[in-house]
Amino acid sequence: MRHHTLLVLLAALLLVPIPAARAAQPQAPSQPGRGTLDATGRYIVVLDGSAEAAVVRDRHARRNGVKADRLYQHAVRGFAGRLTAAQAKALRADPDVAAVVPDEIVELAAQTIPTGVSRVGARSSSVARIDGVDQRVDADVAVVDTGIDRSHPDLNVAGGVNCSSSDRTAWNDDEGHGTHVAGTVGAIDDGSGVVGVAPGVRLWAVKILDRNGEGYLSWYVCGLDWIAAQRDPRDATRPLFEAVNMSVAKWGTDGGSCGTATNDVLHQAICRVTGAGITVVAAAANDSGSAARRVPAAYNEVITVSALADTDGKAGGTGGNRCYSWGSYDVDDTFANFSNYGYDVDLIAPGKCIWSTMTGNRYGYSSGTSMAAPAVTGAAALYRASRPWSTPTTTKAALQLLGSLNWLTSTDPDSTHERLLDVSKLGPAGDFQVVLGGPLGVGEAGGKVAVPITVERTATHFETVRLVGTTPPGFAASLDVTSLTGFTAEKATLTVTVPAGLAAGQYPVTVTATEGPRKRQATTQIVVNTDTPVARPPTAVPAYGYALKGTLVPVRVSWPTASDPSTAIAGYELQYSLGGGAWGQTASFDSATRFAIRYLAVGQGHRFRVRARDAAGNWSAWAQGSQLVLGAIDSASSAMSYSSGWRRVETTWAWAGTLSATSTDGSRVRTTVANRTVTILAPVGPTRGWFDVYVDGVFHSRISLWASENATRRVVWVRNLAAGPKVIELRALRNATRSLVYLDAIFVAN
Repeated sequence: MRHHTLLVLLAALLLVPIPAARAAQPQAPSQPGRGTLDATGRYIVVLDGSAEAAVVRDRHARRNGVKADRLYQHAVRGFAGRLTAAQAKALRADPDVAAVVPDEIVELAAQTIPTGVSRVGARSSSVARIDGVDQRVDADVAVVDTGIDRSHPDLNVAGGVNCSSSDRTAWNDDEGHGTHVAGTVGAIDDGSGVVGVAPGVRLWAVKILDRNGEGYLSWYVCGLDWIAAQRDPRDATRPLFEAVNMSVAKWGTDGGSCGTATNDVLHQAICRVTGAGITVVAAAANDSGSAARRVPAAYNEVITVSALADTDGKAGGTGGNRCYSWGSYDVDDTFANFSNYGYDVDLIAPGKCIWSTMTGNRYGYSSGTSMAAPAVTGAAALYRASRPWSTPTTTKAALQLLGSLNWLTSTDPDSTHERLLDVSKLGPAGDFQVVLGGPLGVGEAGGKVAVPITVERTATHFETVRLVGTTPPGFAASLDVTSLTGFTAEKATLTVTVPAGLAAGQYPVTVTATEGPRKRQATTQIVVNTDTPVARPPTAVPAYGYALKGTLVPVRVSWPTASDPSTAIAGYELQYSLGGGAWGQTASFDSATRFAIRYLAVGQGHRFRVRARDAAGNWSAWAQGSQLVLGAIDSASSAMSYSSGWRRVETTWAWAGTLSATSTDGSRVRTTVANRTVTILAPVGPTRGWFDVYVDGVFHSRISLWASENATRRVVWVRNLAAGPKVIELRALRNATRSLVYLDAIFVAN
């Protein structure tokens, strides 16, 4: 017996009785229902292979007196009816029979009957177009329930089927639940009554429950069989329905494999429906427990919906209480206290005190996950009407992506918080293009090339775009991400590995982007260059800090970095020529080394040339430097002019056997040179002072002759000066501890 509690409403609204929840206990198939139904002795016969249901039914009617009241040919193959033990045994022995399953009683997933359209954003959806003007959504939705009131002016009822009695045309709603569900799915947007999430959608009544809100499992399968059989009148290859609402439930679990391993005939039938491309939405049921214990809610193939208590159609949780149902007042933006929960739940939608259509051309409130599920069913109809190529899987993913966690998730009984249905951003089907960067160059040595990918989306496109890269034979490629999902998900990178040794030319790389049946492609080119490197001429100047070897002057030969537009430089070779003779003395260097020290004689012509090798093994042409001729002005030369305070020192440690020395501060020596490169040679040591260098009377720099240990014939100063004759003057500096200044020679070079 059902108990009733009056719903307290505002004075302007109706007083609608809302039945309270019955105790939720598992019910064996043989037990009677809450009304007049009794499943005792009833069975569903599921056939194997390609056996014809009518043939097997008629054969057992003749042999065993079997009387079937339901025949299934689409969702499953088989039939149902009351069977004696002998008849059931004979059927199980038939090789055409896969299973003989006890029939069960199924019931409404809610005691009462929605509002929530504002809360799920339907008023903002450019697909729903809710504006008081009757512009109907072009989709078909089956409501598996108690039927639909065919005369209600706010519902676009297209037809239906009755599986609860022998009269298939008697699908009118005699309980009220199905009519209320239908209003939330698609009440007409005509400025009166209420409006559904998918306004004006074609509604089909699939009556599987009687006036008491209960029915047999065999009736349920009958309804699914009828749904699977209906075809789109405009395209017979497509099913008629975009979506199915199932606000009905029975005890059970998901045994996997679409019920084939457990003889779950309901699961098998629903898998046939979803496999045909029809999106199925199921209420999570109202046990304040796990949805995993109720079917079809537990099935992975459906979109399972829990219920939110929302009192003002807005986020924020500031709407207060609105009505009393299911033994308590609602609290705005909280998980409904009666709703099932758990990992099987995919979305949440308003389901407490929902205003919708009722039988007798009336309107009223109702509560339950039965009221939440049709909001999602309407959203599925919107999505699939605007994207007819979508599948049940992509529809579920899209609605979850559009959803938000903008509700009081702390009230969720479990830690997996489902997203709140939100179709405010759901517009007409958007489009996308894929764009690749490039062309991109690589050298003969090959290597990795990063190809930037951009998926350009129109404003209403958010669906998952899957990416695949295609390269020529011998190439390899990898994507940093293989799919992009969301309004702003646009960037990816394809890393292409190019093999070495390819001929010069352009090699195409293609990226294919797909979303459902839509495919977009873009191609860029990997340009393989087989150009040779370019080396630049070396230069040679005396090497600062080095000492002479005998009479040979240390010279630093250096060269700029070679260039190669496509391949890295791998190394260099250096060659030497004396006096214009043959090239020889080849020396090899790695790519990081770009100088060498050579010891050269004074008065002779010296040339150097260099070439570069790239990573592919290609050599550049030789790059030849200018001839270097070293000249020397000995400290004892008449070209040197000394002030007082200098003395001559004869020593074998000098370049030419003579040093000039002074211990007088400010002593000067000068000479005139025409060469650009000027080098000063002097001994260094712990008692050595300084030289100040003047060029044409202008101070240029200071030279320190100090060193921790004595060393002779050391290059202490090298400069490239302006062209033309110039006067070089050295002024000696000393102090108490650094009292001696020596000059060995001045070298000049072109």
